[in-house]
Amino acid sequence: MREYRVGVVGCGRMAGSIDDEVEGYAACILPYSHAAAYSALGRTKIVAAADVNRDKLDAFCKRWKVESRYLDFREMIAKEKLDILSVTTPATVRHEVVTFAARKGIRAIYCEKAMCCSMSQAEDIVEACKRAKVKLNVGTLRRFHPGYQKMREIIEAGKIGEPRVVIAYSSGALMHTHSHTVDTVRFLLGDPKPIYIQGTIDGAEYDEAKNAFDQDPSLVAGQISFEGGKQAFFVPSPGMYEFEVDCTKGVVRVLDNGIDWRMRMRVESDKWGSHAPVPFPPFERVSPTVKCIEDLINAIETDSDTKCNASVGRDGMELCIGMALSHLRGGMRIKPPIENRTLYVPSN
Repeated sequence: MREYRVGVVGCGRMAGSIDDEVEGYAACILPYSHAAAYSALGRTKIVAAADVNRDKLDAFCKRWKVESRYLDFREMIAKEKLDILSVTTPATVRHEVVTFAARKGIRAIYCEKAMCCSMSQAEDIVEACKRAKVKLNVGTLRRFHPGYQKMREIIEAGKIGEPRVVIAYSSGALMHTHSHTVDTVRFLLGDPKPIYIQGTIDGAEYDEAKNAFDQDPSLVAGQISFEGGKQAFFVPSPGMYEFEVDCTKGVVRVLDNGIDWRMRMRVESDKWGSHAPVPFPPFERVSPTVKCIEDLINAIETDSDTKCNASVGRDGMELCIGMALSHLRGGMRIKPPIENRTLYVPSN
């Protein structure tokens, strides 16, 4: 098997140090960071890294034994003949990095979330990847987590009936945190078509002249209505990161950010409609980061699509930005595709 040459743009915590923060945390399956996952795979080698911050760049390269280092990502891409590029910069520069890399012949890109900061930027990325036949995955990793994949299998198999409502319990910034929750909700429901979006946000100022927020706002509350009558509700819950899918014959839920997995079935003989717990099926604990990279490699080798491609990333962004637009319009329902394609919501 061939070895793939990897370059990293942005040498912060998700690039190579977040594993230190979550070591011992039962919800996280290591390796977590991009560099740790590339090192664990055996088929990938980080040959170069770029960052505008020299100290971060030097620390990353020293830790992961990366020989070539650059202050300009363009120079790195031009010189290093890379197969895969990890984009772990702030979201405010990902559009520039990803579209440049696609034009210059990078075969696969692992882009952190949020993919970018506006719908026009997202469309640029989708078109650039399509034109250059670039394989891209966005780092909304629950789509690659074996536990969440098992939840989707249970729902799709009809074991607990038809899904009706998903509730996401989490607090955090709209683009930075809820790019995860929105993508997870979509994934669990089988990626249905959204019908309308509503949201309330806080903690950011909107500049009408620039059509931009000054920072990533907090999501106070959100609702998405999908085709087939499916509903998703986003409930602010400090200290929680949980998802519950209510179906016609049962309920499946993940608690404590993936530490506990539960399922209940409706007791048909009970006229009151009570539910009884049943065992959640076992699954193999495999790193979602590793699975995301493996999916990129498989796409390269089989010329297939990736599980969280640029179109998936764009469609998830539309729901997040739609919540911000709903807030600006007094909480009114927003029907996708949203008209304001340049509304800018920055994120780290």
